[in-house]
Amino acid sequence: MRLALVATLLPADSPGGAEAYVEAAARSLAERHDVVVLTGSQSAELEGIETVHIPRLPVLDRTAPRAGRVLWHALDQWLPQVHRALARELRRVGPELVVTHHPQGLSAAVFTAIAEVGVPHVHTAHDLNLLCARTSMTRGGEFCGGRCAGCLVQRKIRGAALRLNVARLIGVSRYICERHVRSGVVPREKVEAIRLGAEPGRKRLRRLAGHEIRLGFIGTLSAHKGILTLVEAVRRIEEPWSLAVAGSGYLEPDVEAASRRDPRITFRGRVAGEAKEAFFDDLDLVVIPSEWEEPATFVATEAAVRGIPTVVSHRGGLPETPEARTFRAGDPDELVRAIRWFAEEPERLEEASMRLLAKPGEYEWSTHVARVEELLTGVLAETRARQVASPSRLRSPAR
Repeated sequence: MRLALVATLLPADSPGGAEAYVEAAARSLAERHDVVVLTGSQSAELEGIETVHIPRLPVLDRTAPRAGRVLWHALDQWLPQVHRALARELRRVGPELVVTHHPQGLSAAVFTAIAEVGVPHVHTAHDLNLLCARTSMTRGGEFCGGRCAGCLVQRKIRGAALRLNVARLIGVSRYICERHVRSGVVPREKVEAIRLGAEPGRKRLRRLAGHEIRLGFIGTLSAHKGILTLVEAVRRIEEPWSLAVAGSGYLEPDVEAASRRDPRITFRGRVAGEAKEAFFDDLDLVVIPSEWEEPATFVATEAAVRGIPTVVSHRGGLPETPEARTFRAGDPDELVRAIRWFAEEPERLEEASMRLLAKPGEYEWSTHVARVEELLTGVLAETRARQVASPSRLRSPAR
């Protein structure tokens, strides 16, 4: 297949999960298909993959005055320059199928351009961007239902543009799929949940030594990720548990201060490569205490591929995490009780770890890509069948 992937930014511009996903997906699909990436990134390139730059809005400055942020979101509803540029480039590169990701900063013009050219379209929903201007459908850390005026406008515009010719919406969790269906953005028969996957890591069966538990958190150190709730939970307990924290973010000083006050807490900073592998290898449980509507997270599958059970908050798609114990987000006492559930009967953790390890490959990145590839192949086959049945009703992309 000749595939076009459309994304606002790339990892060189932002360390976000969606950006990392786009690069990984492009590289994996390029092993078997002809792939071109069209991006709003001004200078980033994916080595070995054709990268085409299209216009976009500047990255939103969340510290800007409210009037500036409102104007940014208003402009981000539909950008004519994006529509023209993307339609022109799609006609030039002639893809058989287009896969879009996170249009924030490119606007709904991405979808109208694809529809104008007439290329089959699959959208990957990494979050609630189509439904909510803040992408999380939360205010002050609490679920708000997307009832804000700006969100209603964005949902109407992006939903209408997406429905012009979308063949499938891939959600990174069942939660994300359900939110899009309930909001009327896409019909149920056009959505499919495909869980994220992780690169293979060192696998081993997790066993507890008495009631000691080695906990780990890895990710962005910010309030919406729930790191302060986790630190507070450890501070409140008397058990001989330990917590290792890896990552970076504006709450880094708070975590470092907590590690100085409590010897049970260690701060590792950002970890990668062998240091990241060693971090995971030393854990009994991974904690994902997010306090926003977390769609899904690579951390959950990174734990699963290594045989590590998890404790997760009840937000977003996190309860779908395999072999996870769930607690109410933002509640340190409930978090402690969720961890104690494993500690009180150590065989629970061992059995959960055993079940994860009994599914080799299930949580790996290669499995995720194979499922995406199967869906894309099916969409292209459906499109060709319709073209044969009714060629006058379907347009082919100009080459």
